[in-house]
Amino acid sequence: MQILGNIFNAVIFVSAIGGIFCVLSLFMNHVLRFTMPLWFPLCGMMLFCFPLLSPEVFLLSPETQEWLKGYYIVCRTWVCGCGVLFIYDTVRSILAKRALKGYQPCDSSRLHAICSRCAETAGLKKAPALYWGTLDNPICVTGVIHPAVIMNRPIIEKLTDIELSSVFFHELTHIKRRHILLERIYDYVCIANWLNPFVWIAKREFSLHCETDCDYNALKFSQGEITKAEYAGAVIRLLELSAVQAAKPGKGIGALSFALTKRRIKRITAKPSRFRDRMVTVLLAVSLMLTIAFSVQFSREHFYPYPAYDMGTEYGAGYRE
Repeated sequence: MQILGNIFNAVIFVSAIGGIFCVLSLFMNHVLRFTMPLWFPLCGMMLFCFPLLSPEVFLLSPETQEWLKGYYIVCRTWVCGCGVLFIYDTVRSILAKRALKGYQPCDSSRLHAICSRCAETAGLKKAPALYWGTLDNPICVTGVIHPAVIMNRPIIEKLTDIELSSVFFHELTHIKRRHILLERIYDYVCIANWLNPFVWIAKREFSLHCETDCDYNALKFSQGEITKAEYAGAVIRLLELSAVQAAKPGKGIGALSFALTKRRIKRITAKPSRFRDRMVTVLLAVSLMLTIAFSVQFSREHFYPYPAYDMGTEYGAGYRE
């Protein structure tokens, strides 16, 4: 229980640092309206995983510690919660794979031709498999090892070739940039830090940042085959068709997705500014460095040889007054 308690203490530490970084990220994204490059939310995910300690501090104390009874109860609750969420995530993944096997493979030569051409232009070695599905999203990509694209037939068949190229470039960019893998890793980060509500908020924000990253890189990977106006038009067209297809209350795009799509369109069509991008990069880097500095200083007060740096003493084999 000693080692488990120390591990739980470390999880509390990284969860607190990651939560602070999440609040900072939310402020810059939703208040200052910064467009976040993907490396910034990735750093936030790393802060939820790995403790950044002072060089003189050890994560696990070699000394036996007297934990309060309530601490043991919370520690066991954390372990049980991790187990339950891990089982739930595993069952959900198994059911998703079974559902994919039940989907009908796409038999449209037109869609296969457009997808293959887009995959070749984007630099993918192999085009993903195409399936007709019944998901709320008009089109999405799934699968880390063997990616596949699931499409809503009534919506996709109404798109023009240019709109289909834009949509396929977007989904293929998810594969090329390994967004699916990163989001799966974030699922396990949420499982380990499930007690902290900020990790779930950060996970949702990370998914939105993946969409922004996809918009930027999809246009780059298209190598001029589609313009910003055509790409933005395809996004709006999908939004329109999805809203029409939503027959039940609460289904379809929804008001929140309209607001998010509006922000995406503004970012897609905005004129590039190197000065603005550099300023944003500098501010994000400073924010990350400040968070790391706080983590290092905070570790000196909560890990072994705690509280040596506050009391002016050193704990260890050669301890003396």
